[in-house]
Amino acid sequence: MTRYGIADIGSNTIVLLVYEMDEGKPISIYHKSTPSHLIDDVSQDRIMSQEGINKAQTVLYRYGEILDEMDVHFRYACITEPCRILNQSQLVEALQETGFEIYPLTGSMEASLDYQGTLFSCPQYQNGIAFDVGGGSTELISFQDNRAVDAMSFPLGCVRLAHLPLDNTDCRKAILQAREDFPSLNVSCDTLIGIGGSLRYAGLLLDEMYQTGFTIPVSLLREVYERLVNEEPKAVRAMKKVVDKARIPVFLPGVHMILEIADIYEATTIVVSPTGIREGFLMSVLRENDFDESED
Repeated sequence: MTRYGIADIGSNTIVLLVYEMDEGKPISIYHKSTPSHLIDDVSQDRIMSQEGINKAQTVLYRYGEILDEMDVHFRYACITEPCRILNQSQLVEALQETGFEIYPLTGSMEASLDYQGTLFSCPQYQNGIAFDVGGGSTELISFQDNRAVDAMSFPLGCVRLAHLPLDNTDCRKAILQAREDFPSLNVSCDTLIGIGGSLRYAGLLLDEMYQTGFTIPVSLLREVYERLVNEEPKAVRAMKKVVDKARIPVFLPGVHMILEIADIYEATTIVVSPTGIREGFLMSVLRENDFDESED
């Protein structure tokens, strides 16, 4: 069976996944995450340092060796927030040397692919709002009849928020501005679809403490957030047990953004989507290259 390697180059981590297709659905058979903190290598005038470029290139070379061992010939890399720099061509050129096909994504492209990926996990939610709190940005998507209506991104993610006070108002201002700019986002939504690492770790934490599964009650998430802010020992122990050590410094800022989104949308529940941009990106690449999985 054909295997596909996907590297997701984000602001905080660079993730490698290997997929096989099962009746048109991508199934992950391998996962590796490497902390990169590329956002720290971008200057205020949006130039990535040579050190940051070399760092990303080194990780992709290492991932290429893993794919060689797994006999994976098709290998692609999407760059989200780190590609939104003025020296993007320099970054892309360096990464192409690793043998991966490189796809820089705009914020709206990232948001759209995010939603396409959720259709493998949450097809029953045909109308509503989805979101992804990433490292350098947050995506908001409105969808109707299982099709994205508007997909937008603003440059506030958990890594950037970690440099601000937890009670900052920047999150709320950015969400309200997005709703003003995109009328389809300016709605109430009792149940939201959540995508990405910040939301998945929040789901793992609540499941560890309350066995909530893939559904997050917003009131419970807010309670746990307050307990963590107050450094309540039981909540802190649970967080350290389930949240990756490299993500802990940015975990609470990410949850703060999640709670602001839920509050503005008057949501009581968030459904955790285990699929998102990587699956959406893979399917987009397969369509672009006109792969026929029936040949396998």
